[in-house]
Amino acid sequence: MNYQIIYKAANSYEAHFIKGLLERYSIESKLLGGNLSVGIGELPIDVLQVDILVPKNQIEKSRNIISDYENNLLSNKNKGNWACPSCKEMNPLSFEICWNCK
Repeated sequence: MNYQIIYKAANSYEAHFIKGLLERYSIESKLLGGNLSVGIGELPIDVLQVDILVPKNQIEKSRNIISDYENNLLSNKNKGNWACPSCKEMNPLSFEICWNCK
């Protein structure tokens, strides 16, 4: 079966999470590069990324699943934040004044 890289996970943890997510939709995947984390103190951060590969006939479905995952991450990241009325910068809910323009 022919495989193609569809995503570069930030680290091994994210890669295994996405692999499990794809498996929930019956998509087989392979990971490349996850064993380099032992050299974390000596390697550039982009080397620690893990490539996720899927069969070529599952690329579109896989990209849609990963896109939903990324959108969910972004929406959860912004929950509880507020936009400053003056400079429009996002601030955590725990901040009473804007960190940017005060």
